[in-house]
Amino acid sequence: MSPSFLRVTLALVAAAAFTAGATPNASIPPVSIPPASIRPALTVRAADVHGDDEADRYVGTGGLVLPRSVARHTRAEVAGCASCEWRLTTPCVESPAGVAFSGQAVCQSVVRGCPGGEQLVRAWFRRGAGPWDEIALICRADGPPPTIAAIEGRARERFVRSLPGLRASFQPSTGVLAQLPVGFDSGQQGGRVTSTYEILGEPVTVSASPAWSWVFGDGAAVETSDPGGVYPHLAVAHTYRRAGRFEVRATTTWAADFMVDDLGPFPVTEPVSQEAILHVPVGEGRAVLAVR
Repeated sequence: MSPSFLRVTLALVAAAAFTAGATPNASIPPVSIPPASIRPALTVRAADVHGDDEADRYVGTGGLVLPRSVARHTRAEVAGCASCEWRLTTPCVESPAGVAFSGQAVCQSVVRGCPGGEQLVRAWFRRGAGPWDEIALICRADGPPPTIAAIEGRARERFVRSLPGLRASFQPSTGVLAQLPVGFDSGQQGGRVTSTYEILGEPVTVSASPAWSWVFGDGAAVETSDPGGVYPHLAVAHTYRRAGRFEVRATTTWAADFMVDDLGPFPVTEPVSQEAILHVPVGEGRAVLAVR
């Protein structure tokens, strides 16, 4: 028999005895849950999640992802507040004064089942130093709950692995001459890229748009949303004014955001970029007089 089931059963027995006029014994001791912790993938969107005392299953700050059994506007508010505190407690929570965090008694009989492998917990939320607001009774799998920060870090890692490579090239590949345009190509496609994953049990969709920068090695540079291309497509081109060997640096930067189920979008705060270096030898063009 699971601890959660035993606790709910004991709570029902105590409630029934009270209704019959009997004086219930001392309050039922809460189940002790081992501490756990999550380290956020990115320090930019910090989330602190850890096991607390016997009544708290998990407490944390920032971006808690709640299940769809909770109203969407509430889910969006809680997920979108990076500085807010939240906590998941046992279904019956009493402070030393006999009331819950919000000041209202909630330790009444609780009759609700959860799917196999999940536990019933009570979710709380507060902004700053304000009062704790009860959100709802929810079913959660054992272990730390998902947060936006934890999902962001994992989503970024998986998105980076799936990106098309930056395969920079130039044309003509040989015989480049000063005073004539050189075409450049990133080997990538323009437009928005979308990928879908399952992360921490949640459906996550990452969308990103690329932009390119080219530093041509002679003091000139260009930034563009065009990926470039092969001749005669010269949207990304440069004309060298003198002969020499020039190092060209190409960079693709992806501006990305992500959805968690129907929540978001949330920005991917750490830039996603790719870089390649080309060496372009430029010769001196010479006029040749042909006599016929």
